[in-house]
Amino acid sequence: MYPEQSPEYLQLDGFVSHPREDIDVEYKSWLNLSMAKDKATLAKAAIALANHGGGHVILGFQEVGQALQSTKRPREVAEVTQDVVNAAIRRYAEPVFHCQVYNVAHQATGASHPVIRVPAGDVPIMCKRDQVEAGVSQYKIYVRKPGARSEEPHTAEEWQRLLDRCVRARREDMLDSIRSIVLGQAEEQDSLPNPQGALANFCTAAHERWAELTSALPDGSPARFPYGFYEMGFALIGAVPAESLTKLKRRLDIAQRIKLSGWPHFLHMSVEGWKPRIHGDFIEAWVGRPIDGPVWNDPFHADFWRASADGKLYTIRGYIEDGELGQQRGKAPGTEFSNAIPSIKVAEGLLFASRLSAEFEGVEQIAIRCRFTGLEGRSLMLVDHPAPFTDIGPAIRDPEVTLTGQVTLQQVSGNLTEVIHRFVRPLYERFGFYQIPINHVQRMLQNLRRYG
Repeated sequence: MYPEQSPEYLQLDGFVSHPREDIDVEYKSWLNLSMAKDKATLAKAAIALANHGGGHVILGFQEVGQALQSTKRPREVAEVTQDVVNAAIRRYAEPVFHCQVYNVAHQATGASHPVIRVPAGDVPIMCKRDQVEAGVSQYKIYVRKPGARSEEPHTAEEWQRLLDRCVRARREDMLDSIRSIVLGQAEEQDSLPNPQGALANFCTAAHERWAELTSALPDGSPARFPYGFYEMGFALIGAVPAESLTKLKRRLDIAQRIKLSGWPHFLHMSVEGWKPRIHGDFIEAWVGRPIDGPVWNDPFHADFWRASADGKLYTIRGYIEDGELGQQRGKAPGTEFSNAIPSIKVAEGLLFASRLSAEFEGVEQIAIRCRFTGLEGRSLMLVDHPAPFTDIGPAIRDPEVTLTGQVTLQQVSGNLTEVIHRFVRPLYERFGFYQIPINHVQRMLQNLRRYG
């Protein structure tokens, strides 16, 4: 809390002891944030204020005539904490934003009121799910209007105001991001524990499970990835675990509704034997499993993946260069490495993890871990520059490379090209100090649907 008599304290005290609703200040009666309707009611107000340029929501006031009257918190309403408020925001807002909560006592009644400070959004913020009772709808954007109302923008002038304000706010943010990229600086992540150890353990156990499943296959089987593979792991940091694997399966199904390529990661196949199934405390699927009917003879189409209730994901796949693409070009397996596929597939996996995070409470960041094996002796294959499928040397000497990182949901939604470029750059440097251009990554992400 701010020191008494400071400008910040006097502002908060004024909101509570001298209430007056305004276009950037909204008063609500007490909300029970364990209920979906009340969560959505708060989120709608916060989204509108963020789109307006920031403001405050104050809880615990009731309209009596033309006045706002302070009321004590009912017994059945739990304490309104910053974590609870931000969990409601994360559930309904896209992209998410972080609010601060201050408890301020009313000078006359002594009742303590939560004052929620809403930051300005630098992109238009929308609602990402329906809640009919609260009057909020998926994909709707809400703004503040005269009369202290939170509603959708309908006129060209209302839309123009919102977009102009976001452009102005984004300018400084964009300059900061560019400085960070140019200087090679990462954002401070001290506020959350380092999740890489837990993610590494999860990936190791998942890989052992894959090795167990494939051990009965003949040597050289494409589904055993004899020339190498890449595996990716993602952890939704701070996720409140799903209550059951059935609920986890529903969340995975929702995230899989959007497919960015013909063969996306975390596939939900309908063929018996390839369907996701429960194994121990996890949901997993192995598309390389031999079954009656079609069998994949291409390492790029023999995925194994696993997911945990606490929001961890793992997938493993062979290289497209060692299968169909290499055969078409008359190249031996294990001799080429694409400068496009890693960027595309890491982005696709990260976007899946981001969509999945929308179904969990408490997620603000995603940890990433990617391992590329079977690299030694491969030459870099340039997909689109200077001519399609051009090999350059020298061949890489490293047998494998592991990349790790941690990003916020806002970075994924707002700066994906920069995130992926910074993540894959150390991998490509191993190929004779090759510097992958950021505009190449941008083109690959723009054309994501063409691959896989």
